[in-house]
Amino acid sequence: MKKYILSAILLSGLTLAGCSGEDVASSTAGKINQDDFYEEMKENYGSAVLQQMLLEDVLNEKYGDVVTDERLDETYNQEVERFGGEEALEYALQSQGISAEDYKANIRLNLLVEEAVKENADFSKEEIQAAYDEYQPTVTAAHILVEEEEKAVDLISQINEGADFAELAKEHSTDTGSAEQGGELTFGPGEMVPEFETAAYSLDEGEVAQEPVKSEYGYHIVKTIEKSEKGSLEDESENIESLLLEEKLADDAYVQSVLSKIVQDANIQIMDDDLSDAMQAFMPAPEVEETEGMEDSAQEAPEDSETTDTADGEDSE
Repeated sequence: MKKYILSAILLSGLTLAGCSGEDVASSTAGKINQDDFYEEMKENYGSAVLQQMLLEDVLNEKYGDVVTDERLDETYNQEVERFGGEEALEYALQSQGISAEDYKANIRLNLLVEEAVKENADFSKEEIQAAYDEYQPTVTAAHILVEEEEKAVDLISQINEGADFAELAKEHSTDTGSAEQGGELTFGPGEMVPEFETAAYSLDEGEVAQEPVKSEYGYHIVKTIEKSEKGSLEDESENIESLLLEEKLADDAYVQSVLSKIVQDANIQIMDDDLSDAMQAFMPAPEVEETEGMEDSAQEAPEDSETTDTADGEDSE
């Protein structure tokens, strides 16, 4: 999402062009009017903002009926849950100077990009089979995250003596997002920190790891609750394609190639010469042609140089 945040924030500034002449700020040094403010914004950020606006328009025309408000709200609510609640997400956004509406706008743009990649991705039978061979289904596990290893060891002892795992998670876990659910999470490969994920997949159902699992976030007490069974290739086809799609979305060069094709087909015309480079990143690179004359000149250069040296020598004598 972050790659689009800057442009989203600046949109409000560039829309001032329609109300020229009025002052937007003043100080003892003078006034700044909307015309000057707009020109400054355009010069510094105009191309980036125009690029986003055009990209949004083009993608929305093609995929807007799929990226509905309901889907946007669902994705935003998933982010709220991931951050551990609305207040935690708002705090994280405010610390970066981003509003919830800006964040939603960026989520929407990313969903549009996802649809574009999904429509253009064509997976071979070999790719699908290879992905299936490596695929692991989801696992449901619970964890209690604490800062100190000593505390983690003590909590494991309490669990072994009969203490309720979920109650200890609610009381002690620093992962507020999962603590309210008794530390419970359902996830697939690559969705959690490697140490926690490895432990969850290696334990049997109902088993609690007898050693704290250390990660960059602290010490985890891990309990595996349920492991999903791996179905046939046909049964898992939707999950496999989702994983392959995630790989494509993580490939910046591939995403760029998809968006470039869509942008080039949209017949975009930019009337303001100052912003003519806004969509340059999506245009084909100019071809460099070498003429026969250039090649011949390059080959003849050493002879010319030698002749010149001789002539200079004769003149100097």
